[in-house]
Amino acid sequence: MKREIIINLLFAFISLARTSFLATPPQNALIVAFEETYDLSLLANTLSDQGIDTTLIVPSTANIYENLVEVEVLKVFNEETKVEAKALKACEQLLSDKTILKRVRELQPTFTIFPSIRHDACLIPWVKSIKSIPVIWTLGSNEELYTFIQTGSAIPINTEGFMMTMISTVKDKLFISSIRSNYVNPALKLVSKYLPNIDVTLENLYNDVELILWGSDSVFSTNFASLTQLVVEVGCFHCRGVEPLPENLQKELVELRSGTIVSLLDESHSSLMEELAKKLPQGRQGQALVWRQKNVTFEAQPTNLFVNDKVDRQDLIGYPRTRVLLSHCEETELLEAAFHGTPVICFPRNFDEKKNALHILKLGFAYSTEGDFSIETILAAVNEIHNSAMYRENARKISLSLRDRPTPAMDRLVFWLKYIGRIRTEADNFLLPVKNIHTYAEIWQFLYGIAVGTLLSIFITMLYFATRFAAMNERQHNKSKGKYKR
Repeated sequence: MKREIIINLLFAFISLARTSFLATPPQNALIVAFEETYDLSLLANTLSDQGIDTTLIVPSTANIYENLVEVEVLKVFNEETKVEAKALKACEQLLSDKTILKRVRELQPTFTIFPSIRHDACLIPWVKSIKSIPVIWTLGSNEELYTFIQTGSAIPINTEGFMMTMISTVKDKLFISSIRSNYVNPALKLVSKYLPNIDVTLENLYNDVELILWGSDSVFSTNFASLTQLVVEVGCFHCRGVEPLPENLQKELVELRSGTIVSLLDESHSSLMEELAKKLPQGRQGQALVWRQKNVTFEAQPTNLFVNDKVDRQDLIGYPRTRVLLSHCEETELLEAAFHGTPVICFPRNFDEKKNALHILKLGFAYSTEGDFSIETILAAVNEIHNSAMYRENARKISLSLRDRPTPAMDRLVFWLKYIGRIRTEADNFLLPVKNIHTYAEIWQFLYGIAVGTLLSIFITMLYFATRFAAMNERQHNKSKGKYKR
């Protein structure tokens, strides 16, 4: 009798597990990146670490994370230089490559993750053709603007005046229009050629997108207000504890007792790195400079300069003896620096990196060189950060704000991907964003613009008639005095 009861309970439990909404089927991920390859390869490695089978598709010359574990990498050939031409070429290669298509159909990915700019018009229809779930990845001001406006999932927050808001709105519309004319429309033509059975137009392009992974963090960016839970903040999803450095490098760094400076700058700064190493304190009481770089050689390399491309950059940034990080201030690098509490000196190369540098300057864990990157200025900046506790204390507070949260970014990432996998058969997803959102602020700005325009028009009209009236009076006055008589 007891045996029958136990068997019945066991069958009931198995049946309940099968029918449970929370029972997650096996899942795998496909990540496609024609650009932003390093950041998306980090994402691929994180998903693989969490037990999700992951495949990465990138251009043949892509720069990807060096320590990928159990991530299958497929490459498409691409030798174009212009960004739009490069993206369109990669799109055509992907759509026409039967080997990749065969492999993807074997994988049957649960979801496919990709950026929106110079990816969406090609990959959303392609993902639909392989019956996968499209997931948008967004990182950087332009990418965020394009993604949020296209999907209607968030609205921009403008803290400036009416005129600046209007100018910003016009610039945003011109930017989106440029993307559509240079990439979206040509890509849709390629799709109609290679996938004639997929009905996708510019108007319904984003109808199937149900999840957006925002690769930033609210500590660094608060320019948008989300309108749906399916904009998931996953900044620092890959951040982790520090692992020991290789034994030989660890020994060299420990012997230089004043600490370590870590550089993630590109190879164009080789002369600066050499000069900086020479001017730093030497000997056992000196400072070490570790430059994470490859294919760089020196005729007479300073003894305190170590060039290494094998060590994971997080292990260098979070190394307990690291005093300062030299970085171009890409957002992912800054998230890692913030997570590990390491002060930064920025060498920005573009608008996004300049904006990142200004933001962390306000947060207090970056030193401003005010655009001066001479060896004297950089050396003074290194000494200032090394000798002042303020920068490290501010960095420690930011690190605490990133770590001390109910759910880490990696947990949010995995949960929402699995959630999307569970509800993929649902007819209606109540978490989808509402389209065509308008705020009271927009209405008031519109009314304010009409009022200002009307008053300005009345003023100009009155000024015009007053000027005409004055001119007529002066003419009549002169005529009455006989100035115009012959």
